Amino acid sequence: MALELSTDQKRSIIVAAVTAAGPGADDGQVASQVTRIVNLFEEGSPAMNAFARAEERAEKTSKVKGFTGEVIYVDTEASSNRPVIFLRTEVSTQAPEGIEVVRLDRLDSRDAELVKALANQALALIGHKVGVTIAIEQMTNGNNARILRAIEDRGPGAADIAGLTNGEGWKLIDWQNGGKGNFAAMAPRLSRLQKYLADAQPALAGA
Repeated sequence: MALELSTDQKRSIIVAAVTAAGPGADDGQVASQVTRIVNLFEEGSPAMNAFARAEERAEKTSKVKGFTGEVIYVDTEASSNRPVIFLRTEVSTQAPEGIEVVRLDRLDSRDAELVKALANQALALIGHKVGVTIAIEQMTNGNNARILRAIEDRGPGAADIAGLTNGEGWKLIDWQNGGKGNFAAMAPRLSRLQKYLADAQPALAGA
């Protein structure tokens, strides 16, 4: 199928190609960039696939919301291969003990690099107050999940978590009763938590 572009669209592509080729580029180098950009419009290209994934995600999203909290712990759920972030928030019906949980997309998804970047950003913000944007998405099993879309640093958290590390943050969570009992079910599936618990056993035995 022929790619139909208006004169204005072609001009925009040429401007983008000149910018991408860099200062001093010759006509051949600019033409190579034009080819690269035009190829992005082809069905199955990485760019078009990204649009398709965005459309698919939008179809599964029932709501987008934002809230603030303090990042206290980050782990990976082995059963779903999703990073999981625990945030200390206000007490609410959703979070009766003041801890909310949000997940990311799968680490083996086509957006794996973005997922890793968001997870690493959350890890770097342990002990900080953040603003998060989440999407409520329907999973294949019919359940709804709160999926992180963006996280923004809003400075250090409260004094009681100053200097908090991920290796200490897990201790702030009631794994037996928290999350309306869901944290107890989650705990065996969290990779880092299991290591922290295993490392803690010798110390507890010698206490």
